Amino acid sequence: MVLGQRDASVLRRFEGFCALEGLGPDLALRDAHVIEAFLQVGCCGLAPHTLGTYRSVLRRLGGAGPATRRFPASPAAPPYDAADVAALWSRARHQSSEQRVANATVLLAATLGAGLRPRELALVRDRDVVRDRERALIEVRGAHPRTVPVRPPYAGPLVKFAKDRRGYLFRPRAKVRDTKNLVGEIAATIARDPDEVRTLSGRCRSTFICSHLQAHTPLGELCALAGLGGVESLLRYARHVEGAPHSKAALRAQRSREWCRDQ
Repeated sequence: MVLGQRDASVLRRFEGFCALEGLGPDLALRDAHVIEAFLQVGCCGLAPHTLGTYRSVLRRLGGAGPATRRFPASPAAPPYDAADVAALWSRARHQSSEQRVANATVLLAATLGAGLRPRELALVRDRDVVRDRERALIEVRGAHPRTVPVRPPYAGPLVKFAKDRRGYLFRPRAKVRDTKNLVGEIAATIARDPDEVRTLSGRCRSTFICSHLQAHTPLGELCALAGLGGVESLLRYARHVEGAPHSKAALRAQRSREWCRDQ
C-alpha cells in the first residue's frame, strides 16, 4: 500500500514508539489501547487537534473503528484586519524577484480572496480560473471540490497569472504538490521586519470566512464556498466575529431560519 506523506510520517513515529516498547507495529496498529498509549506517552506536547489527526490515521490504517473520546478541534487563527492585509500586499509587491512576487501574490489572492487551503492552492491550474465580468471563478480541486467566486482586488491577480502561467499558478516548477509545506515555505520566507505581521495561510483563510460572517452571508452558502461539511464547522471562526452565533446550536438555528426564509 502506498501511503501519503502525512500517513507515512505518522506511521514512522508510531513504529518508533513500538520499537522502544518492544512491540510489533503490525499487531500494535490493530490494538486501540496501544494507539491511545502512543498518543499519551509518545506524543507529549502535541496539540489536541494533532493528536486527533494521528489517532484517525492510525485507526484507519489498522482497521479500527472510530474512537469514543474525541480531541477538541484547534481554534481558528484570528483574521487579519485591514491594516494587516495592506501590509501583506505591500510585502508581496516588494519581493526580491519576479518569481517571488508572483508566488506571494497568488498565495494572497487565493487564500484571502477565495479561502483556499494550502493543498487546494497547490492544485490550482490556469484552466481553473475564469473571468466572469468583474469577478473571477476559481474551480477548487481536491477533497472539497467547489467553485468559488473571487471579487476585486483578488480576482485580477488570479486572472493575470492564469494567463501568464500555463499550468500550476502557485510555484509552477515544484514537483511535489500534495503538501502544505509547498505554501508554508513561501509564507515563511517572505521578507518582513521582525515587528510586522507574519504571512500565514491559516489566518488568510480565517480572514475570508470571518469577512463573510461579518457580511451576513447565508451560512449554507458560506459552508459551500469554504468547503466545510456543516455549519458547526463555522463555530471556531464565528468566535472571532462580534454578533455571530457562538454555539453550534445557535449556528444550526440560524441555518434553519435561513432555509425556511428561502423556501
